[in-house]
Amino acid sequence: MTRPRPGPAVAAPTALTTAAAALLTACVLSACGAGDSPSAGPPVTVTVTPPTTPSTPPTASGSSPAADVHSDVVGRHYDLGTIVDVTSSSGTPVIVLDRWTLTGTPDSEVAATGVPIRVHADAPYENQNARTTFRVPVAPEATFTYHHCVSVDQPMQSRSVTLQQLAALDRSEGVVLLRLDDRGRVTRADNDPAC
Repeated sequence: MTRPRPGPAVAAPTALTTAAAALLTACVLSACGAGDSPSAGPPVTVTVTPPTTPSTPPTASGSSPAADVHSDVVGRHYDLGTIVDVTSSSGTPVIVLDRWTLTGTPDSEVAATGVPIRVHADAPYENQNARTTFRVPVAPEATFTYHHCVSVDQPMQSRSVTLQQLAALDRSEGVVLLRLDDRGRVTRADNDPAC
């Protein structure tokens, strides 16, 4: 019996083997990174730069020019008297007040609770000291109200006015009640409507 004679060994072309190996390597490597990472390109680096802080902070309502003007009445919630003058300091209006009080009432009580603004025909106020005045700056949001009495049996008439109009009232209507903030600034001013 004759055995078949083996033929020459068949060798695969070298170029084909190299290409197949390269393709297999590429597939394996790309499959490893197919998860969450990008498939192409170098990694991207993002740099976040915080905004720069200005050297001068913006002006807030608490640091307005009125906050820097000295007040002679810090610690009071109310003050009562006549407006002797209206001046200005650093652009802030300042009331020069001649302090009055409610007859028979300690000044400390007037300072803490104020006095009622009402229609009346009596003279309930007295001037404490005509020689001493107090500087009271005006807050930017302050309001000024003029009250007028037609007769004791009628309700008072009220309207909004400017500080200058309130300061120009004659002596019969010129006693004003000032409401003050913690810095001693006027936040509201009302005149007393005596008939």
